Amino acid sequence: MKSKLWSLTLGNFAIGTGVMIVPGMLNELSADLSQSPAAIGMLISAFAMTICIGGPFLASWTSPIERRKLLTASLALYAVMHVLAAFAPGYNALLLARMVTAIGAALFTAQAAATAGLMVPPEERGKAIGLVFLGWSIAAVVGSPIGAYLGAHIGWRPTMGLVGVVAAVFAVGVWMQIPSRLFIPAMDRAAWKSLFGNTPLLLAISVTALQAVGMFVIFSYMALVLKDFVNATPNIISAMFLCFGAAGVTGNVIGARVMDRVGPVRVGMIAMGCMLTATLLWPLSHGSLTITAILTFVWGLGCFAVNSAQQVRLVAMAPQLASASVSLNSSAIYLGQAAGAFIGGLIIAVDGTGHLSFVAAVFFIIAMLVSRAAAAKSARTVVTA
Repeated sequence: MKSKLWSLTLGNFAIGTGVMIVPGMLNELSADLSQSPAAIGMLISAFAMTICIGGPFLASWTSPIERRKLLTASLALYAVMHVLAAFAPGYNALLLARMVTAIGAALFTAQAAATAGLMVPPEERGKAIGLVFLGWSIAAVVGSPIGAYLGAHIGWRPTMGLVGVVAAVFAVGVWMQIPSRLFIPAMDRAAWKSLFGNTPLLLAISVTALQAVGMFVIFSYMALVLKDFVNATPNIISAMFLCFGAAGVTGNVIGARVMDRVGPVRVGMIAMGCMLTATLLWPLSHGSLTITAILTFVWGLGCFAVNSAQQVRLVAMAPQLASASVSLNSSAIYLGQAAGAFIGGLIIAVDGTGHLSFVAAVFFIIAMLVSRAAAAKSARTVVTA
């Protein structure tokens, strides 16, 4: 059964690559479409906001659909929309295509994890879901840098089309590998009601959104930042994305190994501390590729680890609400991505890239303060109970 899960892993790889190629191709998209970097950032923001808003509703509306059909259809939609995006006649058409593409991403990633849990015994669900999400990690390490490289060397249109072809191939794999007659229970309304009445849990989820804003204020425009700060060539930009992704996987592995010993709250704080340190010191990277690479690696160490820690934290705080809290947490990630790209675009339009890192640092600081508040309130709630 484990071998069948790889079709879901590869599907997530296609999804992750499609999500992250836009930041890597920002300079090429801006030049070819005659749009400002801030306008290209809206492609990221609109994509993320579609997932943020649509994800929970889509999960509820599609619960009666057989998982194999739903996963194959969502990945096929993702593939078709990438091909159509490659032929978009202009910016507005591309923006619309990206928003429709996001529907496929919103459906596949969440439902792939749920489906993996149905395919294995209960004691193996954690490992199965981890294997499925490995696809996103691979996309960060391999897919995103390759997308940035190909975007610069063969153009953003062929690169978009190539992602579509890859997604189509993996959609066939999902159809062939996932068993039929798999269904998930409908979303429990009582769980949602309990979740929105749990203040510590909502505070913890807000940490996810806040740190994601800090992350994407600068990451959405990373290609432009690298060009402005170190006059980076397309090859160097691709290498920096590779460095970031490799650091992300490294940090996630380290965080997972110490999670049970030090706790998810502390792992999350350390991860956000890494990102805060990198953004505060980012001005020192001006003109220095070596410092840029070091800070990119330090920043990357925290980016995946904090999300993993947040997932574990939410489940530990209220196991009975895990399904609803993890779903809302996923929306919080995309809300932060959308807001971060939007805020970063506004700053660039007015002031350029010089102060992006300071704005990012502010959001990381707020996220860390809210995380401490959530932990303290949760502890008081437990004592009172």
